[in-house]
Amino acid sequence: MRRHLSSLSDDPGVKIDNASLSIEDKISTDQLQLMRWALQCLIEKYQAFNGRGRPVDWTEWKLFLQAGYVCGFVCNDLNAEEGHRIFRNLLEVPSDAEHLTVRKLRALVHYIIRSERWGDAGGDKGAITLWEFLESDAAKRVCERLSEV
Repeated sequence: MRRHLSSLSDDPGVKIDNASLSIEDKISTDQLQLMRWALQCLIEKYQAFNGRGRPVDWTEWKLFLQAGYVCGFVCNDLNAEEGHRIFRNLLEVPSDAEHLTVRKLRALVHYIIRSERWGDAGGDKGAITLWEFLESDAAKRVCERLSEV
């Protein structure tokens, strides 16, 4: 007879810590690479998008949002206004991505993810922030910058 095991989240080997990092906490090159990979997957899905389905249901959409937390890009002490300024600037001048520091990349991703989490009114394209990012050349440029590890 098989015994039902408890949830893995109840396992003593799992640290249940959903608190986001501080912007002062350093992140690893592995975290930068994973964030780049999640963004690259999302960009590729967007490019293959043919008007069918709901982008918010894409695995790649969800992966990008989750990676932002796991990789330390969503921080408990970041002001969204910093990321908003970077976001608006990149929509106008995508080539400015080549000058973004790790802090600015984290602020940008923080803003995009928090906008999606708090502003999504159930629309097919979320709160539109991430969708705008994908529609512009900015997402590709940021992905290129993240690959410079």
